[in-house]
Amino acid sequence: MRIPFCEFCVKTRLFCSKCQSLLNSGQYEMYDVDVIDAILKLTDNDQKLKNMLSNVEYYKSYEIDDSYFVALKGIRRVPINVVRQLEDKLSEALNRRVKIIEYTADINELVTQVAYPARPTVVTTWLPDGTNETEVRIMRRDARRFRLRPSDMARLLSAITNKNVKVKVISHDQLNTA
Repeated sequence: MRIPFCEFCVKTRLFCSKCQSLLNSGQYEMYDVDVIDAILKLTDNDQKLKNMLSNVEYYKSYEIDDSYFVALKGIRRVPINVVRQLEDKLSEALNRRVKIIEYTADINELVTQVAYPARPTVVTTWLPDGTNETEVRIMRRDARRFRLRPSDMARLLSAITNKNVKVKVISHDQLNTA
């Protein structure tokens, strides 16, 4: 797996100037280092997993409440059962719920991954000043099965996409009027 930090820095927590600058700039947090370290430990013990993750690149982790959302590039090429197994092992190692998602610039695909098993609708509104606002609409019946609060999902999607994202829970009768 390709990682933004030196493997030595991750394992020892003694950071070289390059790795320390990644942390100081705010691009990465210390929990990113913890997640990468847990992944490295898992792949060191499992050669098959290491081979499957060889073309995967670590993008970033996002902390929401007691969960980590780990964005990886290229994870879609890894079988889903291996990804679920990795999520379980990381959850156990980090003592937090871990959800692995494929990093993509496509907001629709990101929403689908984060909101699973809900089936949200994504609406982009162009504002007069030339900016846009993205609204994710989730049916109330789907929101009950969803693990994140709408405000947390909005915060997560805004952080990943660097755009203003709002999440709205709607009822069936609001579907056509929203």
